[in-house]
Amino acid sequence: MAQIEPRITAADRETYERDGAVCLRGIYDSTAVADLLATWDAVSADPYASGLVPPDEEHREVGDRANIISRPSHGVVAFREFIRSSPIPALLGELLDTRAIGFYWDTIFAKDPGSSWATAWHTDAGATAVLGNQLVNVWTPLTPVTQDNSLEILAGTHKEDILYWPRSPNGARLPRPADRPWCPDFESLRGSPDARFVSWDMEPGDIVVMHLKTAHYNRGNPTAQRRVAYATWWYGDDVVWDPRPECEAGHAEAPFAAMPRGEHPNHPLFPVLWRAAD
Repeated sequence: MAQIEPRITAADRETYERDGAVCLRGIYDSTAVADLLATWDAVSADPYASGLVPPDEEHREVGDRANIISRPSHGVVAFREFIRSSPIPALLGELLDTRAIGFYWDTIFAKDPGSSWATAWHTDAGATAVLGNQLVNVWTPLTPVTQDNSLEILAGTHKEDILYWPRSPNGARLPRPADRPWCPDFESLRGSPDARFVSWDMEPGDIVVMHLKTAHYNRGNPTAQRRVAYATWWYGDDVVWDPRPECEAGHAEAPFAAMPRGEHPNHPLFPVLWRAAD
């Protein structure tokens, strides 16, 4: 993959620290993004042939013309190569001011034209078996997106010291503790002078870097064009394992069982891909 030299400005850092997310333009080479989209089309047509389980067997959040497949890099070489040649680790090293960046997780989200399937307001922290401020979701559209079908965040929610109970398969099966609230439906804050909702028009190659605790949402895809986005999660120096029963423990995450609480990721499935120069 042709890499574009990461360039993080003081304004980028200020935006990320203030809002819990920042949009960065032209980070991925457009040819590499187009190639990954073609790979996705082949994978989604026959997930079994790629060694993946169809998403309706693993995910709740699949509905009207919406498709989600987690961890495609486990079964598809092209996704692994995209991650290993990515400019993202070096860029995040600058943005987060960390000594090393490792790969954690990846998921594809696709919504066909006219899809009414809304992704409810949520944060990623509740269903992720780690603690730390340097775990981020890098949301990369593989097709053009507009504010009508883009990711949307509620700015500043990453500063709240709340671990919401996840609306995940494990979360749905388990009794919710009294001290773990559901993530609120922040639609009730639309129009409030104290709430700032942020979304973006984006082109393939642009990214949004989002903190693990930033509340985010998607209303569906009311446009006439399909929307495909690839989310990759990355970890920095302060991230440690925090295994919890509400977090997914399928085959892709089996290493969690062998990692003591408080240990920094060190498994081949979660490799460090960038280190700062001495």
